[in-house]
Amino acid sequence: MASLVKKGRNWFIRIRLPGGKEKTIPTKTSNRREAERRLRVFGDQEFLLKAKLITESQMENIDLQEARKRFLKYCKMKGLRPNTIRTYEYTLDNFFAVISPQISIKTLNDSHIKLFVRSLDKKKLKPNSINIYIRHINSFTAWLNREKYTTIEMKHEEVRIDLAKPKFLTPDELDKIYGLCQGNPRLHNTIKVYEGLGLRLSELHFSRREGDFIIIDAENAKGRKQREIPIPTNLIEQYDLAMEQLYNPTSLSHMFKKLIVDAEIDLRKTFHSLRHTYALRMLIKTDNVYYVQQLLGHQNIETTMIYTKFSPELLRSVLQEKTQGKESMSNRHAQA
Repeated sequence: MASLVKKGRNWFIRIRLPGGKEKTIPTKTSNRREAERRLRVFGDQEFLLKAKLITESQMENIDLQEARKRFLKYCKMKGLRPNTIRTYEYTLDNFFAVISPQISIKTLNDSHIKLFVRSLDKKKLKPNSINIYIRHINSFTAWLNREKYTTIEMKHEEVRIDLAKPKFLTPDELDKIYGLCQGNPRLHNTIKVYEGLGLRLSELHFSRREGDFIIIDAENAKGRKQREIPIPTNLIEQYDLAMEQLYNPTSLSHMFKKLIVDAEIDLRKTFHSLRHTYALRMLIKTDNVYYVQQLLGHQNIETTMIYTKFSPELLRSVLQEKTQGKESMSNRHAQA
């Protein structure tokens, strides 16, 4: 039988679960009459629980803010990377800016998700950015459903977008960038390392060198799987120098964007284009998309397959110029 018990200023509902266990559930009110009203609701639910028609979590009428807290705790227990958890936090904060975090989890439905997505459209975000938000919200609502906080499945479809081919940097464009780095060997070495290893922006901070391999441990890798990337002999010294004084990832991204502007390169090419360039170069060199998948740390081969959409003849004619004298030019800039 459910009953009320006061702890501090607020009232709690005390219920007896099968097996003789007890649990207290907050009513989140100090008003006795409101607490009694909620007790009557729980009284009906307790009967259903004992009849095993609902689960324990379905008895809790928590608000979205409490659900957010429990979801993020679940993400940490699951071992998601801190950066990933922060992106979930950011998405849910934006969601709550549109949908009140105080509403009951039981009242959450598809219309709330649609309202949030419409708010993203009004901000004129790029489709890829909108889809990241949608994926995060879908993960949140899927967790709610798995934990039986909700009885309906809410999954919003992602925005359909045309899959553009990755934007890579040609040898001439790279030479322009390195030419602008003259007098700044620290920046030159850092960019060379990213170009030569295909690292994601934040991964250099979590990398270490063991002989001729760069290691990124599982806890810091996007796919939660350790990566070993062979490092060319002529890049080892530049890697060691870059690691002595690491750039803040955000600052490095801004600096690279300025280099793109100053070099009058297509503005659609970004810091991530260094990773695309590496991927395409390795695909030409090895002709093994599965090996390239391992080098890049992609969880799914479908992600890596996008690089196969280029004509091999085109890539060889554009990228393999790198081996014909251009490499020595960029190395001279590093020593300036």
